[in-house]
Amino acid sequence: MLDECGVQLMDKVIRLGGHSAPRTMVPKAASGGGIVVPIHNWLKKNGVQFRNRSQVIDLLMQDGKVTGVLINCDYNWKDGTSKKEQRIGSRGGVVVATAEMLKALLKSGCLPSMLDMYQLGPWASPDEKGAGPGSFFADYAFAEGMAVNPKTGRRFMNELADRRTRADAELNVLSESIPDKINYPDVFCGEKRGRLPSCLSRKTVFRYETLADLAKAYDIPLKALQQQVDEYNKIVAGTQKDPFAKPLDVKQPLKAPFYAMRLTPKLHYCMGGIAVNPRSEVLSTTTLAPIPGLYAAGEVTGGVHGMDRLGGCSSVDCMVFGLEAGRNAAAYLKAQGN
Repeated sequence: MLDECGVQLMDKVIRLGGHSAPRTMVPKAASGGGIVVPIHNWLKKNGVQFRNRSQVIDLLMQDGKVTGVLINCDYNWKDGTSKKEQRIGSRGGVVVATAEMLKALLKSGCLPSMLDMYQLGPWASPDEKGAGPGSFFADYAFAEGMAVNPKTGRRFMNELADRRTRADAELNVLSESIPDKINYPDVFCGEKRGRLPSCLSRKTVFRYETLADLAKAYDIPLKALQQQVDEYNKIVAGTQKDPFAKPLDVKQPLKAPFYAMRLTPKLHYCMGGIAVNPRSEVLSTTTLAPIPGLYAAGEVTGGVHGMDRLGGCSSVDCMVFGLEAGRNAAAYLKAQGN
């Protein structure tokens, strides 16, 4: 499907956090837009109509079946105003793909699943809003560099563990903060990696010519940090065992110049949502059976990933269950005699 839509992927397979082996392919654009934009263009070319500035606010139901949606037309996302409400009917059912619909889905009797489960991204930085370009740098630095506790100069985690494990480890480092100084963990590598120009220009990632410069910038004890770097390089060389058992697909020794970033976990993904079956049919709280005409895929669904989500798997979630939703909505339309 991706090939047909013109999505271009990098010609390599990488390991993301929590995976037991490299199994992730990344778009050449290195962002979700590298997948979404080509698919969007393909759909427009093949006659799919998009209604921009339309906020779906409720499901329309009749005799227990979903028959359409209620929307705000010409919706202004900045101030929450719209020109009018409009009812849009559907003979082939409704596929929900955004979490903004969660309240309306619950009100309509959809079965909730794991709503208390959410994920913190361990690659974020306090020096940028949300998860910006620094997050891409952090992924490379985790793989080919190391993260340290600035109080000790020592590593404190397997930098390629699953996201929950890494986020919890970073929170432990942050718990060592004092009132006038937050103890942000630091991650650094010795090679130019991951959108460096934008990271450097936005002052999220910084370049240091020597390890002493890096240690001074983050108030890390230099002697302990030097010892840690020496130990890490022995691990890379295979002469010392890694106490954190980090998998090294790329054996890159740490040497100057160094590129570093402060870390803090930030909300990244919600594993909870509404319950679906393998056909992407939404289940009813009352009957535990599929609600006729209602399908869902992506982050709005719950229970697909369990208590934590591994890197790259949300794309598969969206596309695989999206395909299932589309196929079964089409079969539903046919079954209605339309």
